[in-house]
Amino acid sequence: MSALQFVQEKQVSFLLKALSLCIISFMLLLFDLPVNVIVLINTISIFFFLCTMLFEFYRIKHYYDNLMDIFEQLDEKTLIADIVQEPTFHSGQVLYSILKNATKVMNDRISSLKNSQQEYYDYIEMWVHEVKTPITALRLILENHRTSEKMHIQTEISKIDGYVEQALYYARSSTLNQDYRIETFSLHSVVNEAVKSLSLTLIRASAQINTDQLDLKVTSDSKWIIFILKQLIDNSVKYRSLSLELSFTAKKIEGGTVLGITDNGIGINEGDLGRIFKRGFTGTNGRNHAKSTGMGLYLCNNLCEKLGLSIKAISQKERGTEIKIFFPDKLTTFD
Repeated sequence: MSALQFVQEKQVSFLLKALSLCIISFMLLLFDLPVNVIVLINTISIFFFLCTMLFEFYRIKHYYDNLMDIFEQLDEKTLIADIVQEPTFHSGQVLYSILKNATKVMNDRISSLKNSQQEYYDYIEMWVHEVKTPITALRLILENHRTSEKMHIQTEISKIDGYVEQALYYARSSTLNQDYRIETFSLHSVVNEAVKSLSLTLIRASAQINTDQLDLKVTSDSKWIIFILKQLIDNSVKYRSLSLELSFTAKKIEGGTVLGITDNGIGINEGDLGRIFKRGFTGTNGRNHAKSTGMGLYLCNNLCEKLGLSIKAISQKERGTEIKIFFPDKLTTFD
């Protein structure tokens, strides 16, 4: 609070004080008091009035300045009422009481939402593990009963497995800071693991895999990186043209390492390119060429942000797509 703001707030008090001094001076003149006595009385009255105003201004300014400093320094803003001291002036006490009660209601609701979120996360975890059992059983049945339709059925089962895994990772993405392990690993190991887990899908797509300089090491969570790579590979398979050519290349640059995933697919429309990482966005390709949820690239971008990585797409229509993931040398952990 500035001095000008305080004066504007107290302008009625100043006006009433000025009016009262005029009335008192007039009355004292009626009693034939000397002018110098009247001036002295008014001066003393004004002096104590201004002292009172200055004291009140300092007290209010000190309290609210301190309140703002504490608020700006807090990471958890909703804890402000529990940290700040109750003011000594009445108007501030009323505000403090309202703030404390409102904060309590808000914190109770936040706690309730967190509990609901945890229950949802626990349910998704349980559901995924339960669904994995019949998926595994179906794969075993197919292994024991060879038919001409086996590969097609296995591909569809792999799709189901991929969507189940996507649901699990989407639920986990909100609590990523509780479920990660940072380690140093080679890009070759995570690329191989991602390609191996989608080998049947890649075989059906007649995919040709090329790799270059994947012996470079990066620091992150390998499990989440494998999931991101699987989403990108799955997109390349969905939006391929004829036989799929998929290349994984890495190079060291200033400040980190870049992993590039390039395909020879149908590419992305220029108008869609800036929105492909938004949740639920399917674009022209998703509507015309494959059934798409718009969640794969959104999850990739979301997880990269939380892992301290960056991801971007470079594409031209009918000329393929390149996705680049940047791994910084100095990893910044997420909140």
